[in-house]
Parts: sequence; structure tokens; C-alpha cells
Amino acid sequence: MEINAIGIMGSGPTGAGAAELFLKNGFQVRLYDDFKDSLNIALAKISWSLKQAGREELLGSIEGIQDLSKFNGADIVIEAAAKSAEERKMYFLKLRKHLGEHCVVAACCGVQSLSEVLQYSELPKERVLGFHFINPVRTNSLVEVVRTDHTKDEYLEAAAGLLRKIGKTPIIVKDNPGQIVERLTRPFMLAALRLLESGKGYPHEIDEAFKSVSGAPSGPFELADFAGLDIDYQAAEAIHSALGKPERLVPSPTQLRLVQYGQLGRKSTIGFYIYEEGRIVGENPILPNMIKYLGLKKTFKEEIFAELMRPVVEEAKLLASEIMASEYDIETALKLAFGWPKGPFAFNRDMAHLMEKKKVSEFDALDTF
Repeated sequence: MEINAIGIMGSGPTGAGAAELFLKNGFQVRLYDDFKDSLNIALAKISWSLKQAGREELLGSIEGIQDLSKFNGADIVIEAAAKSAEERKMYFLKLRKHLGEHCVVAACCGVQSLSEVLQYSELPKERVLGFHFINPVRTNSLVEVVRTDHTKDEYLEAAAGLLRKIGKTPIIVKDNPGQIVERLTRPFMLAALRLLESGKGYPHEIDEAFKSVSGAPSGPFELADFAGLDIDYQAAEAIHSALGKPERLVPSPTQLRLVQYGQLGRKSTIGFYIYEEGRIVGENPILPNMIKYLGLKKTFKEEIFAELMRPVVEEAKLLASEIMASEYDIETALKLAFGWPKGPFAFNRDMAHLMEKKKVSEFDALDTF
């Protein structure tokens, strides 16, 4: 099966970013949004980007639409922004009437499992798969391609081939809550918050320690602020619930309080850090009021790295056994998603001397001081 005509539902950053990539690689695109202003803004941004690149001739290959019937003739329809279950049910019921007999549907499923979507969508199960684009869409090469037991290989291969044509690296994942990236983000962020709450550093110290030892471009608090603390917390809650509420993945009350205060990260100019024009210019001044022992204990950067990475390694092993994912795919997904030079298994092997657990002394209990 060959895919040439692309339909995209949702004109937010993911949808607009994907639309621009498809255009630049010679595809016909129809971009849908039920909000006219949002659609016009997305089209204006795409137009500006193409003109700046000297490729304005491609503007004839994109059409903004507000009628789902105009997806007739599309080879694939990509849901670029997941809404509530009720909204998705309504959209997919309407979309079902306008799908050709070989049209693939790529649902948005970075957090929610694809099987949940199929329960209420009435879409043709053999032609439904999931896409999880990693932001920023224009520059991050990873896309998780999610399959169920119903997804036919020919459609899966066509979708993966399409992504390769626009410079993406597809990682095919068996359907599960959070897939690879969001699932393994949970223990990483929770470990960072435990370090913060146990007095083992301020956000910038924990981030810098992780970057120094790992060679990664960003630490956990920088990543959370970039994603949005509300989005990150919602993902934590959804995955925790979907997996049966395991104790190891209980969402952080510290993060919840920041969300309740409206301190959501870079998009609100304050999260764990303070931002001006997208740059970090300080640390959130309310953190000392929220966290009793903030920054009390001097902690070596190697210990911080190990405490961040150990739970990621354990969760990666569990995930691999649950969905039969290969170590290579898990390593590749995290390296591409976060820009890490190595995946968790490689860190565990190459830094085994750091990853060994130390015996905890009674003096590590802060309340004994």
C-alpha cells in the first residue's frame, strides 16, 4: 500500500508541525480543525515557514478544512491532538463515514492505550494504529507507532514507511498505557521529585548533576517544564490508573501543588524554573515553602544520576517483559525522545559501579536531625 494523500485532525503544534513536514516532502495535506481561528493561525505559520525556506510553491498542496467529509480520498488520517473520550467518540463516528476502504487511521496515543480508543470509536480495527509524535515535532525524529493484535501488517508497514519518508524514525510498539516514552518518563520524574523532597539538591543541581554524568542535554525538571507540568501530571495520573495504581508510580503531590497554583512550566513562565523569552532566569521562589528540606544535603552528582536512572532501568525491564519490546527499541526510543547519548540499559551496563545501591544509614533520615 502506498500513502500519498494525508489528512490531519487538529491544527495545534503537533498537527501543524506534521503538516509542514509532509508538505516539504511532497505530500498532499488537508488540515482539519473545528476552530476557524486556530486553523487560520496554523496555516499562517506554515505559510510563513515555507516562504522563509523559499518553498512557497508548496502552499498549493495544503488545504485547511472544517468539514470531515473532505477527508474522502485520504490514504491516512492522523489524529494530532487527543481530546476527551466523548469528543473523540463523536469525531471518530463522523469520520468513519468518510474513510475509503484502504484508508489508515493513526490515532493519537502517547498516553492512552489504543485499545481504549478502539472500544468507543467503531473504526475498522485492522486499519487503525497509533502515532505518538515527540515534541518539537519539526525537529525530534522519533515517532512511536502503536499496533494492536488487530492491526494488519500491510497498514503498519505503510505507515512506518511514510514516516521514514519525512525523516522520522518509527519505533513499532505493542499497545500499552504510555507506550515506551511516556511510561518511562514516569519513574524518571518521580525519582527527581523524591530527590528534591529528600533534600538532595535544588532543581538546577539535580538537572546539572544528571547532565554532567549522562551527557544528556536536559535534566528531569527542564524536561517537565518544557512539556508543561499540567500535561506531565495528567500523563502520570492516567498511566498510574491504567496500570492498576502501583505504588511505585503514584503521582507527586509536589507537582500537583504547582499545577494547582497555575505554575505550569515554560508556557506559563514559571514552573520549577522562572522563564523570560523561553530562557531560564531563576528558580521558583515558592519551592522552599513547599519542600521542607529543600537543598539541605550535599549530594554527589554520581549519586543523583544513579537515583534517577535506577527506577528507569527497573521500569524498562518490566515494560520489555510485558510487551515483548526489544532492548534496542527501548534504548532507541529514549535516546531519540530525550537526546540521551545512551539508553537506560547501556547506562546500567557501562556505569555499573554507580548503579549499585548503597545501604541507607539512619543519618539519611532527615527528620532525625
